Order: sequence, then structure tokens, then C-alpha cells
Amino acid sequence: MALTQLNTRVDQQLADKVRASAKRRGMSVQDYVADVLEADQAAADGPEEMREARASMHAAVAYKKWLDSGRSEEGAQTMDEVFGA
Repeated sequence: MALTQLNTRVDQQLADKVRASAKRRGMSVQDYVADVLEADQAAADGPEEMREARASMHAAVAYKKWLDSGRSEEGAQTMDEVFGA
């Protein structure tokens, strides 16, 4: 399998958490990030319950970013409205 390089920028706090997680697992950051991305893609292609769990996780992260940016929740949809529950 051919390897390719991906580059990204993340805030320092996230970078520190990723480095710490990789270290706890005895992995390089490169291998850790590759495993996380592979797991995310496996969930995206997996059974419905995995896809739903993945969507909820991504939505929770987006919601936290929204709130941390100081944006209002006024007029926002609920998670049930987003996911049709």
C-alpha cells in the first residue's frame, strides 16, 4: 500500500492532547493519528449504529466549537431535529 502525507494545523491544546494520547499508547503521533482516522472511516462505512455514534460525536464537537466561539443557540435546531429522532 502506498503511503501519502497529509498536513493539517490544529490548536496547541489539541496537539498536546494528541501527543499525550499517542504517548500513553506507546505510539508515534503519526501512527496514532492514522489509527484515529482509520477508525473514523470504518465507523462511517460501518453498520447504522456505528454511523449514528460517529455522527453524534462529530455533532458534539461541532456544537462545542460553536459555543466556544461565543455564538448564540437562539433559533438553533435540537439534536433530535438534526437527526430526525
